[in-house]
Amino acid sequence: MKFRLTDLRKEILSVIDNARKPLNAKIVKKRLKSQPDFSSIYRSLDFLERQRFVYSVSFSGVKYYFTSKKGNGHFLICKECREILEFKDCVAESLQKRIQQKYNYKISEHVLYFEGLCSECQNYLHRKSKTMS
Repeated sequence: MKFRLTDLRKEILSVIDNARKPLNAKIVKKRLKSQPDFSSIYRSLDFLERQRFVYSVSFSGVKYYFTSKKGNGHFLICKECREILEFKDCVAESLQKRIQQKYNYKISEHVLYFEGLCSECQNYLHRKSKTMS
């Protein structure tokens, strides 16, 4: 079956390709010049993901999309402010090789994320706890 990249799909792909971090549908909608409804955006995101133009990862029940051009996804997510930071250090490569050998499985990509507190939220919570004591 042949697929077609409509103008909306191209525009959404461009927005995600040019983003510095994964975007959810609400942020994608804000960055679009055209004004499609959310159902059109979600259908386009689903299409782009099925065709492997983009990948997604869910953080706290919200789906975020990132470009497949960047390859595997590695993220830090702050549990307090929900800021997402992408990092390039791939600590999973050696684990991926071991898993492939152990289970005779060909892994094509992976997504890895860690949740915690960013430095700003750590400082804020530390100051807040001092004022409450």
